[in-house]
Amino acid sequence: MAPKSKKNAGKRKLSLIEQRKIEAFPEQILAFLDIVGRLKKVRRTGWISHAGITKPESVADHSFRCAILAMCIGDLCSIDTERLIKMLLLHDIHEALIGDYDYYMKKQRGISEVKAEERSAARNILLGLPPKVRKHYSLIWREFEEQNTSEAILANDIDKIEMIMQAMEYERDGYDAKRFDAFWTDVPDKIKNPAMRALLKLLEEKRTVLKRTV
Repeated sequence: MAPKSKKNAGKRKLSLIEQRKIEAFPEQILAFLDIVGRLKKVRRTGWISHAGITKPESVADHSFRCAILAMCIGDLCSIDTERLIKMLLLHDIHEALIGDYDYYMKKQRGISEVKAEERSAARNILLGLPPKVRKHYSLIWREFEEQNTSEAILANDIDKIEMIMQAMEYERDGYDAKRFDAFWTDVPDKIKNPAMRALLKLLEEKRTVLKRTV
């Protein structure tokens, strides 16, 4: 059988079976989207407590650029890009129900208690999805949490790199750079992937140049 031409690539229509799969679960999909949509209103509290930014980015803002960075890194490194993107889109979904806990809040409540709360929230959010999809997303969410695979480790590095990029953007916007020193000091020891360490080094160099111009 001859391969499909590039001209027709991307023009494939949904099969009847695929259409029925979507049509069978409209309420569940919309309910899921309604919940995760709340992430657009959940503020990243670390910027408030550590840097004094009153109206910081949302969790959805953060997850979006994490997913874009995952797409770029995944394609460049020839790894499972789709899985990496899904992991970054799902890694903070629990915050749609419980909010974003910064370091101090987690320490005050207890790390184990917070983790249990996050697992419960993620489970409840995914509960209404079709069984096959729910299981798939649950495994990906848990994979990120357990940090036992190369994709999960890379996803965690991307999560930290995006945070550093946001810190530098706030500095560029005119906020006092000293407010963000803790973020820059804390992140290097947590980055494990060599490519991500190289990216962090470049960001550090750009920050040094930025400080000279402010």
